[in-house]
Amino acid sequence: MNEGVIELVGIEEEEDCQTAWGVKYLFSEEKVYTHCELDPSFLLGLSCGIIPFTNHDHARRALYQSEKHSQQAIGFSTTNPKIRVDTLSHQLYYPQRPLFRTVISDCLGKPEYPLGKNVHPMSEIYNGQNAIVAVNVHQGYNQEDSLVMNRASLERGMFRTEHIRCYKAEVENKEILETKRMKSKDKIDFGKMPSKIGRVDSLDDDGFPFIGANLQSGDIVIGKCAESGADHSIKLKHTERGKVQKVILSANDEGTNFAAVSLRQVRSPIVGDKFSSMHGQKGVIGLLESQENFPFTHQGIVPDIVINPHAFPTRQTPGQLLEAALGKGIACGGLMRYATPFTTPSIDHITDQLHRAGYSRWGHERVYSGHYGEMMRSLIFIGPTFYQRLIHMAEDKVKFRNTGPVHPLTRQPVADRKRFGGVKFGEMERDCLLAHGAAANLHERLFTLSDFSQMHICGKCSHISNVIQRSVAGGGKIRGPFCRFCDSAEHVVKVNVPYGAKLLCQELFSMGISVKFGTEPC
Repeated sequence: MNEGVIELVGIEEEEDCQTAWGVKYLFSEEKVYTHCELDPSFLLGLSCGIIPFTNHDHARRALYQSEKHSQQAIGFSTTNPKIRVDTLSHQLYYPQRPLFRTVISDCLGKPEYPLGKNVHPMSEIYNGQNAIVAVNVHQGYNQEDSLVMNRASLERGMFRTEHIRCYKAEVENKEILETKRMKSKDKIDFGKMPSKIGRVDSLDDDGFPFIGANLQSGDIVIGKCAESGADHSIKLKHTERGKVQKVILSANDEGTNFAAVSLRQVRSPIVGDKFSSMHGQKGVIGLLESQENFPFTHQGIVPDIVINPHAFPTRQTPGQLLEAALGKGIACGGLMRYATPFTTPSIDHITDQLHRAGYSRWGHERVYSGHYGEMMRSLIFIGPTFYQRLIHMAEDKVKFRNTGPVHPLTRQPVADRKRFGGVKFGEMERDCLLAHGAAANLHERLFTLSDFSQMHICGKCSHISNVIQRSVAGGGKIRGPFCRFCDSAEHVVKVNVPYGAKLLCQELFSMGISVKFGTEPC
């Protein structure tokens, strides 16, 4: 760079450059070039340049991987995990380097090695593991982008991750409060006290849980109390749990004391967890199958993942198949390891490398059924593919409820999952039940299980009757529904209405608008 051989060109300056894709284009007499790319793959960014055979994939799938899945994949932790207090972080237990290489990954290798000689790409830029992937239909459990995974592989630690959530709280320093002359009832400090909002069994006297404490939903994670006796503790939400990993207590210059408690969960993949290859082929686990039920080769190799063959034609991602074929040759000692975009090895070279290793040229293998032990008629394409576990997990998404908290104004179920809210039954779901003619089911969803209420209507004047306490003959008093328009309680009937409708009528009544209800005996 000091000698002017390599020049760093900005985006605006690039508009005025005539740049050749490679050295061979410089010798053509058709154009005069001002610059030459070091490698065609340098046209791409980092996250796209490390995708193998990405020039063979549909552009949308390459964008899925480079923009979304590369950021959502769980892999190496940060360099300072012990002192960080991120709100949410994930870490893969056994991250691996892929079998293939690209020029960009080599450029990010160890600096003491010259390019091309014993270069070890930085594995930190890859977040995933090498899995043996078979392209096959498995009992119908991998249709619509589902994956069938080998339970034995997961029990051995494949794609096992650590999920760390941090809870933070702050209180004012007592010495600063005294200088501000604040009232004593405003002083809040960390501490343990009997709480009505949750369990305090795992807290020490200072209000923090001990290291290794197993906290479940409903437990207090940080105890805070005021001198007046008010409880300001932080409780674990409905879906949260874990073991205490670290407790940090600190302060800033403004006199605020901070506390942070980190909870750790170890998560193995379960049905519903999301995975993706490096070619935008995302899918969720549809079945965790026992190893003995998987097809196996004559060498005894059992796949870790079975992906449906229908995932490839319309998605136009042959790059994944080329990656598996190249990885198979590399695993058998092949020397051709590069899958750099735009300079990828030809299909002939890949097939020859497989053939020299003793496999079928096209990556297919004869397999035997795990259920019956018989040889399967079709040849199955099988090979190592780099797969990523994404942060979208079923445990974070699952939502269920029978009865629970309701909104104080509308008396309808609350919406938030962490507050144990209800599952929304919207307009489009309502349209489906109407189309099916399921009137009773619709009535139950939108009325009985939502905001069932009752109100009194006068059958004579159709106005709302209020429940009041009134005097009766003989000097006594009685409490019950009474129509003030008719000045009578004879024709009052009780009807079932949604509380939202009742609330609307009451709000309209406050604006001077009276709503009439027609009633019929049923």
